Amino acid sequence: MTTEGAIVLIWSVTLLLALVITVVALAMIVRIVQAAREVDRLLKETVPAAGGIATNTAAIDELGAVVAAAGPLLEGTAAIGQASAGIRANVGQVARLLGEKRS
Repeated sequence: MTTEGAIVLIWSVTLLLALVITVVALAMIVRIVQAAREVDRLLKETVPAAGGIATNTAAIDELGAVVAAAGPLLEGTAAIGQASAGIRANVGQVARLLGEKRS
């Protein structure tokens, strides 16, 4: 093989290798663009849902106020329960007294 033949062979192999690398790179770029389009499509579907979630969870900030109000309400409920028990006992005593007077 002559020097010119070797040079042509090296250039031919190099150009073929460059062509293969270019085709592989182009295939990767096509896959990346397809993935980016899919991400964009999913984003367009997700944004309204995320807005709804944000709206529905906005009241979570108010839970602190609810918890703060629950303590006094619970104490009030206990006081009402005690007063009811006292009234029930007094009514029972009155009923017994009235029952004794009728006898």
